Amino acid sequence: MAPQRGIDEDTAGGQLAVFLVELTRQTPVRELSDRFGRSSSTWGNYLNGSTLIPRQLVGRLVESFTPPGSTRNTKAVRGLELWKAAEAERRAGRSPSADGDLVRGRRRRDDALQQVVKYRAVAANAENHLAELRPMLAHTQSRLEHAELQLRLGDERERARAERRLGQARERLGRVRVQQELARRRRMTAEEQQEFWMAEVLSAQEEISRLEREVRDLVTVPPGPLDPVGRDAADAADAVDDADFEARLEHITAEGLEDAALIEEDLPHLRPPPADPVQPLSGTALDKLAPDKPATSGGRRPGQVLAWRRFVLPFPLLGVTGFLYWACQGAASSRSGGWAVVPATLLCLPVLYGSLRATTVRKLPARIAAPLLHIAWSALLVLDQLPWPPPGTGTR
Repeated sequence: MAPQRGIDEDTAGGQLAVFLVELTRQTPVRELSDRFGRSSSTWGNYLNGSTLIPRQLVGRLVESFTPPGSTRNTKAVRGLELWKAAEAERRAGRSPSADGDLVRGRRRRDDALQQVVKYRAVAANAENHLAELRPMLAHTQSRLEHAELQLRLGDERERARAERRLGQARERLGRVRVQQELARRRRMTAEEQQEFWMAEVLSAQEEISRLEREVRDLVTVPPGPLDPVGRDAADAADAVDDADFEARLEHITAEGLEDAALIEEDLPHLRPPPADPVQPLSGTALDKLAPDKPATSGGRRPGQVLAWRRFVLPFPLLGVTGFLYWACQGAASSRSGGWAVVPATLLCLPVLYGSLRATTVRKLPARIAAPLLHIAWSALLVLDQLPWPPPGTGTR
């Protein structure tokens, strides 16, 4: 069913709308709403060019209404180009107009709400991926254990076959673990993005309230509520064959790359423009994603801190360590017996371990090297207490 509103084909948004109408083949908006979520009115706005469709929906429409092969790839590339052009046109049209600061504040709030909805969908998609990857991981591990059992019990021919299946199972297990870790990272990033954009919504709402108190005679049209995104979580089957397994894993990998690209594309737009009268926000997600923000206080970079720890800090600690060992050596030589080993162990060994850790030696090597060096020094100290003959007094 075609949208009732006319499409302005002279704009990038209108060309994208024409592409969507041709792609869906006059499919009713109610059917699109049932299959892909969102309301029928929202799909009507997508198809007449008044509202920009989310990028992930373009890929899903191409995948649903185009047969596999070169035609689907061509449609996907064309849809992505039209969406980027429409997005650039929409961003270019966001300059301040005569509507005033109140209208701009409402637009900012609406954009932030759309970002919240988008990243909720990304987080839900990542959660679905994790739910599907868990039984896949368990299935792969069971296949791996079965292949190892066949490798131990089979004969030469069965051993060669089991080795081949074992290699395939290990490779698939590695791919599943990589995709599982990527899905976890996407979910964490999406949750941080939700927190940031919710803070943006609250800030825009406060600005709107302030402007409404200042400008009472300004009449604006209240924005309509955004429809929640509905997603059906499919239960993963316990037993899957290799063909379905590989197809689903490739589908998850493609969706993960698309979500990651979507997140990367929005990273440069997290900071508000300098001319915006609203004070810039400072949140956890913004601080983590800002590439030009110094990592330590005082403008010192992490590499400089590591170099300072490696080349400057160890010298005083090594000097203190040497002084303590020299003092214990003198105490042992001025008295009979090797009792200086006890205070040396209590005083010198912790300082020696701290010196090794200050030179960026890892914890386990430092724990091994410090006792070995101290034991060697203690053994030499005890050997010095033996009644050695003076040099040059031996029998000829």
